[in-house]
Amino acid sequence: MESTTNRRYYSPEQKLAIVMESYQRDTTIEAVKRKHGIRGSQLSCWRKEFKEQAPRVFTDKRNKKKLATSQGYEPGQSPDELKKIIGELTVQNEILKKVQGLLN
Repeated sequence: MESTTNRRYYSPEQKLAIVMESYQRDTTIEAVKRKHGIRGSQLSCWRKEFKEQAPRVFTDKRNKKKLATSQGYEPGQSPDELKKIIGELTVQNEILKKVQGLLN
């Protein structure tokens, strides 16, 4: 017997809407799964991922240093600050190249 599986793609926006619907008091997880044709534990996986990722939205300034360090930045330097430093160093480098060209 050959089985054909029709996989359905859900955009991140659709997943969020379905997960949020599953948290409403007037509905059950099973009802949401039936309504959207979701099988197995897919909704449970989405809900788990949502719970794990949601705290990042509310990271306060005190925790930004920890987050930046974990992402490879120096403490106190945001990606925007690093881009600014790179820009300044690029300008300085170009000036030094021009001066070196004039001296030779």
